[in-house]
Amino acid sequence: MSRYDYDLIILGGGIAGFSAAGMAAGLGKKVLLVEKGRLGGNCSLRTCIPTKALIRAGEAFGNLEAASEFGLECQLSSIDTSLVNKYVRRVIEEVGAIDNPESFKQMGIDIEFGAPSFVDRHRIKLGSRIISGNKFIIATGSSPARLNVEGAAETPYFTTENIFGEDKLPASIIILGGGPAGIEYATAYCMLGLKVTVVELAETILAREDREMTKLVADRMRQNGVALLTGWQTVRLYRSGKEVSAEIKNASGETRVLTAEALLMTIGRVPNIEGLSLDKAGVAVTPRGIKTDLGMRTTADNIYAAGDVVGPFQTGAVAEYQALIAANNALIPLIKKRADYRTILWITYTSPPLAHVGLTEEEARKRYGDKVKIYHYEYSRMRRARVDRQDFGVAKFITDAGGKPLGIHILGLHAEEMAHEAELLRVYRKPLHTLHFVNHAYPTYSEAIFKRMGDISYLDRMAANPIIRLGLELMPGFVNNLEKLKKKL
Repeated sequence: MSRYDYDLIILGGGIAGFSAAGMAAGLGKKVLLVEKGRLGGNCSLRTCIPTKALIRAGEAFGNLEAASEFGLECQLSSIDTSLVNKYVRRVIEEVGAIDNPESFKQMGIDIEFGAPSFVDRHRIKLGSRIISGNKFIIATGSSPARLNVEGAAETPYFTTENIFGEDKLPASIIILGGGPAGIEYATAYCMLGLKVTVVELAETILAREDREMTKLVADRMRQNGVALLTGWQTVRLYRSGKEVSAEIKNASGETRVLTAEALLMTIGRVPNIEGLSLDKAGVAVTPRGIKTDLGMRTTADNIYAAGDVVGPFQTGAVAEYQALIAANNALIPLIKKRADYRTILWITYTSPPLAHVGLTEEEARKRYGDKVKIYHYEYSRMRRARVDRQDFGVAKFITDAGGKPLGIHILGLHAEEMAHEAELLRVYRKPLHTLHFVNHAYPTYSEAIFKRMGDISYLDRMAANPIIRLGLELMPGFVNNLEKLKKKL
């Protein structure tokens, strides 16, 4: 008989918690998952899924407006967006139903609801009960950060926790924060006809992105009507009748006052560690969250952590990745895994979406200097993009001297799906020219980007081969037209 109630206790019922619990149950372990609120976590209930639903509503509106480009004439005098939030809430409920407690119990996973706190490194308190576990994984997620400025406590504002609770959309909105969340909300609300203003303290939006791609995104958003104010600090919030005002200031001391029907705060997220009594378990924390090694183990050797509560990337994909590493290392002897954040990808759902795989050009040049190669392929050159009337966008491939991808960035329709082929190239360290011989269906975006990039890289490789160059110059009937061919592709 085990000396502990459970082989593994997981704190947090979001993506990280689900992933770890499923793996542990699959190994035949006795598992308890403890959730403070509702199963599903931040990504499914408050950020990833809801924002994609909001963006999809905006795209549907945009498709109506663009019907004439496809030879379809329709009269669109006005549009009622009062039911958009209801649609988003319905999507949240539908997704939440997939992760119902019964589905986990069928896997042999016990579910408990409540606010747990550690008694020591092997025991937690849940209500009036003490429950013991051999190993633990902390996956309690994160919550929206709050801006501590004059008037914030008295001024009504939204966060990702409550933005979809309203019955109808406002006519105008101020969004504080130009990171991925703020930019996605700005994109969606702009598509739905709202007057949108984004205020960002840094000199650029999307600070982790490749600078060239960020500029393209910012220019596109401004063309679509979003007011992007970068390099501005919010210093005061206050009510203006039924509206909300934000006083902002730049580095030169200039001040401005913005007013809108609503204000959304997306200035970052903080780890959910309050009330866990981590000190009693010997788990150290940093300002960014729980301290772990690359095997996701905390400073207590039987306790692991994963997801937003750890960082450094707060995405659902990273949460799952870390959770599987944590579960593996907590439960499987001898075979140990380590996180490699060089292989992380993410998508920012702008219009069109932006995919980020690997290094930016700035990061690559800092590491590899002049040995970096840059390839571009514009959507305007793609036949499929012309069919879809979506010829805005570009793919940017960054390789080392041998043609192995260091970073791949795609801004354009279906970038979120094509990112995974880019990730495979990165993870398996395949040179770009190997795609020259990989068959891609025509006409598709993957064929237009990856096959063509492979062709161009292959031609570069041929042109760099002295034997081929000499042969093209000296052999009768041959001419070196490789550069002309590259331009035609």
